[in-house]
Amino acid sequence: MALGAWVLRALAFFHPSGAMGYPMDYDEGVYFSAASLLLRGDLPYRDFIFVHPPGALLLWAPGAALTLGLDAATAYGITRYLAATVGALCVFLAGRVAWRAWGPIAGCVAALAYAAYPEAALVERGTFLEPLLNVLCLGFANLWLVPGPHSRARRIGAGVLLGLAISVKLPGVLWLIAALFARPGKDAWRQAIPTVLAALATFAVVVGPLAALAPSEFLRDVITFQAVRPADGEADRWLRLRDIFHERRLGEVLLSLAGLCTACVRAFRAPPEERPAARFFACAFILGVALFLASRSYFDQYNAHLAASEAVLAGLGASVLHALSARWGRSASRAVAALVLAAACLPGAWHVVQSGQQQVPEVAALSEYIRANVPPKACLFSFEPGWALAAGRLPVGATPIVDVYSTMLQDAMSTGDRFDETTEAVSAPEAQQALRVMLDSCRFVILGGRGTWQLTPESRPWFKQRFVRRFPEGDTGGVDLWEHR
Repeated sequence: MALGAWVLRALAFFHPSGAMGYPMDYDEGVYFSAASLLLRGDLPYRDFIFVHPPGALLLWAPGAALTLGLDAATAYGITRYLAATVGALCVFLAGRVAWRAWGPIAGCVAALAYAAYPEAALVERGTFLEPLLNVLCLGFANLWLVPGPHSRARRIGAGVLLGLAISVKLPGVLWLIAALFARPGKDAWRQAIPTVLAALATFAVVVGPLAALAPSEFLRDVITFQAVRPADGEADRWLRLRDIFHERRLGEVLLSLAGLCTACVRAFRAPPEERPAARFFACAFILGVALFLASRSYFDQYNAHLAASEAVLAGLGASVLHALSARWGRSASRAVAALVLAAACLPGAWHVVQSGQQQVPEVAALSEYIRANVPPKACLFSFEPGWALAAGRLPVGATPIVDVYSTMLQDAMSTGDRFDETTEAVSAPEAQQALRVMLDSCRFVILGGRGTWQLTPESRPWFKQRFVRRFPEGDTGGVDLWEHR
C-alpha cells in the first residue's frame, strides 16, 4: 500500500515536462529556497524572514544540497520524488499503528485512507511542512503506543521524533498533549519524563543555534507574527468545518467519524490496555480540528495534517463495523471488509489522480525564456519563488527576499498597526514602500497574478514606469517577466 501511495503521488511527475511540469505552490517554493540558502550560509531570521521554526529547512536539506552541484530546477525535481517517498512512509506508519492497536482490517483501512487523502497527496508532491510533520508524529505514535513496558531508549527515541516535529511546525506540540492524555496518572506521567526531556532537548538543539544568532528576529518571525498576523484564507468557521469533512473524502470521513465515536467510548469504558490508542488519536484529531477552527488563517491544504490522525480513526471505525458483521456470517463479514476497504479510498483516490493531471506550460515557457535571455548573475526577483526555481534560480542579494508575502506583512505591522485582513496589510504604505525598494534593486521581476495582487493601484503605475515587459509579448496576463528600464 505504501508503494501504491508513492505511485499515486509520483504519477503527477510522469509527463514529458517531468516533475517540474507539475504546478508549484507558493509555500513549497519558499521552503526549498530557504533550505538552499541555509546551505549557502544565509541564515533564517538573521538574513531573511522565515515564519516557522527551522526544522523543515534541516530535514529538506538533503534535497536542497543537490543545488550545490545541480541546477536548482533539477534539484527540486528530484526532491519532489523524495517528498512522495515521505508520503509513502506516512502510509506505512499509519497502517502499522492501526494494525497493532485494532487488527489487520484497521491497519489496511488506515493505510488506504491516508494514501487516498487528497490534501495529503497534494502536499506530498513538494517540500511542504506537513509531510515532515506527519511522518514524525506518526513515528512518535508508533513508539509511544507500543504495548507493555517501554525501555528508556524507546522513550527517548519517541521524544526525539516529537521534538523534531515541533521544530518543523509548532502545532506538533498537540501530539504531546494527546500522548499525555492517552496515559493519564502520576505513574504514567513520571515514565513520560524522559520523552518530554528528549523532546525539549531536540527542539533546543535544532532551533537554538539559529535562534541565538538573531533572538529578537526569531521571536518576531516565529511567535509574534503567527500570533498577530491578519486573517487569510477561509474566514467562515462553518465553511472551514465543511472543508475538513469534505465530500471528496466521503467514505473515509464516515469511517473516521465512526472511529471517533468509538474512540470516545473506549477512552473510558474499554479494558485499560485498549484505552491509550483510542485516547491518543481521538485527542490528536479533536485538537487539530479545534486549532484549524480557531486559527486566524486557514487553507484547505492544512487538512493534510489531520490525515495522520483521521486515517487511523477510519481504521478503528472499519474494524468495529467488520466485527459487528461477523455475527451475520462469513459471507457478510467478507462483504463488509471489501466495503470498508473501498470506502477508505473512494472517492479520494479519484481526486488524487485528477490533481496529478495538472500542468503549467506557461511556467515552462517562462523558464526557457529566462535561461536563454536573463544573465545567470543578474538579479531576478519573483513574487512566486517557484517560478524562479523552475528557471534554476534562487533568491539573491545581501538580504535575499525568500518570502515576499510574509516580508510585506512584517513591514506593514512594523509600526505597531494591526490589520483584520491580509489585503489591507499588503496595501499599507509601509509594505508598499518596502516592496518598491526591493523591486527597484533588481534588474528583472517575475510579476504574475500574485505580484499584481500585492501591488496596490497606486504602485502599479509606478512599476510600469520603471519596468518594461519582456515575456510574453503583448498584454496577455499570466506569468510574465519584466526588466528594469
